[in-house]
Amino acid sequence: MPPEPAAGRAALIDDGDLVGWWDLAVDGRDRSGNGHHATPRGTTAHGASASPGIAGPVARFSGESHLEVASPAIGRDDFTLTAWVNPSGAATAIGDIAAAFDPATRQGFSLGLSNSSSCGNHGNDRNFFFGLDAGSEVHWTEHGRPSRSTVMVCALAVHDGDLYAGTWEAGESPVGRVYRLAGAGWVDCGAPWSSNAVTRLATHDGHLYAGVSRLRGGGSGMADSPNQIPGGRVLRYEGGSDWSDRGQLDGADSIAGLVPFDGALYAIPMYSEGVFRLTGADTWTSCGSPGRRLLALGVHAGALYGAGNDHADVVSAIAQTAAGIVVPARSSGGGGGMFRFDGDSSWSSLGLQPDTTQVYSIETYDGGMFIGTWPHGIVFRHRGGETWERSGPLGDETEVMNLLAYNGMLYAGTLPGARVLRLDGDGLWSEVGTLDRTPDVLYRRAASMVVFRGELFCGTLPSGAVHSMLAGLVVSDDRTLPAGWRHVAAVRAGPMIELHVDGLLVARRRDDEAADALDLGAVPLVLGRGPRGGFDGELADVRLYRRGLDATELGALAAGGRS
Repeated sequence: MPPEPAAGRAALIDDGDLVGWWDLAVDGRDRSGNGHHATPRGTTAHGASASPGIAGPVARFSGESHLEVASPAIGRDDFTLTAWVNPSGAATAIGDIAAAFDPATRQGFSLGLSNSSSCGNHGNDRNFFFGLDAGSEVHWTEHGRPSRSTVMVCALAVHDGDLYAGTWEAGESPVGRVYRLAGAGWVDCGAPWSSNAVTRLATHDGHLYAGVSRLRGGGSGMADSPNQIPGGRVLRYEGGSDWSDRGQLDGADSIAGLVPFDGALYAIPMYSEGVFRLTGADTWTSCGSPGRRLLALGVHAGALYGAGNDHADVVSAIAQTAAGIVVPARSSGGGGGMFRFDGDSSWSSLGLQPDTTQVYSIETYDGGMFIGTWPHGIVFRHRGGETWERSGPLGDETEVMNLLAYNGMLYAGTLPGARVLRLDGDGLWSEVGTLDRTPDVLYRRAASMVVFRGELFCGTLPSGAVHSMLAGLVVSDDRTLPAGWRHVAAVRAGPMIELHVDGLLVARRRDDEAADALDLGAVPLVLGRGPRGGFDGELADVRLYRRGLDATELGALAAGGRS
């Protein structure tokens, strides 16, 4: 539980080390005596916790409000930021807890939670991260192919401290498999099913799930697989190479999305319509359909969304027109489409997008919902209602298959160049890597993305390799954050950064070059929001120190809050 009010407890660290102390009991006043009071932006509820049995005062954030400290006076100094955190458990824990970051210069730090479902694949499940940057160059590392027959790493997911990859396999008898990264190589975790691909992975309720498919090669400019065994099933990992069958989606031979939402697991097929929810151990219940195929599922601001595909409609319209059949024009002037799930089998349209037939990816950044599309490689930002604002296109790329927020910035993975690009403001995208240079092929994909060990990992087609990128100095806790109150501490001590949860060190990284140029002198400190977006949940007892606290001190702070 969070600590008692400031007046009722003793400081565990010398007051001279404090830059600011915001107990958030009734407002954003600094209790350290240094005058670094926080100004409210939006409406933040202060008072008793919403959690039963929690007596301590807290601040409740809904993702739309935050507190801003004009100048925390950190500069180039070492620092430690600690807080008691209780993320919302109802839907999703996406957002930053605290940050002092300027995206225009990539200067500053952010501390928050990642709960990402890039391209309908649930890669990060309530993972803490802490990162700082000083506009540093990116660094790439290749981690090889999971197997000699891997042609696409369709899915990447972090589960219980490890990274897993779901693959599309080639060869005479190709069967999709799941692999775990171990040191410099990959460990075979078995074939969940006998179809040719594992297209989606998801961590849900403490388990790793896999969606299997009969993947068609034409969509990637490749020949169809000799393995034509249907998929359309979801299986649960039981350890080693063992998987248990959790049932099949009605009429499906493939899985395009596998995402947890509001305590349940949702799935969509790749080549047919419908949205399904896992009910019980192995029964999939229909949640209706927005009226077209979906290519991805994603969660934003407490709601579940589906990414539309009207490519077949467009092809049909072209064929009908060529045959002399009059086809009505689209009144919306666009295609693709985004749809919100309203419960039971009800869906609402958020409108169509111009110059688009397919939407592939959904991500939260800067508090908004961003989507990636085909066939012109345009990223759009939702501006409310049915209004979509262009943020792109991404050069000569035609498909934005992945979008992922990482260390304060938004990144995209593309086709046909298998490029990774970074949004540097005002629709300007900068290339930071080309990951697949296989010659004499039609398409190369940056096919899957996830954050693991503080790095952005990406799987490719047709080389079937996995690469990781480090931008700045970043660490992550690669285990799902349990529900309830947690004490978190972010430490910068010279070239070292650390992340502590409940008084225990969970991640550490050192880089002399990346840390040396960081200067936070003019960057405001924000509580309850950051470059990714607003925090959804409760905060209490936020402290900023002007040095790196050690493990003993952090353990005492965490233990003291529980007494």
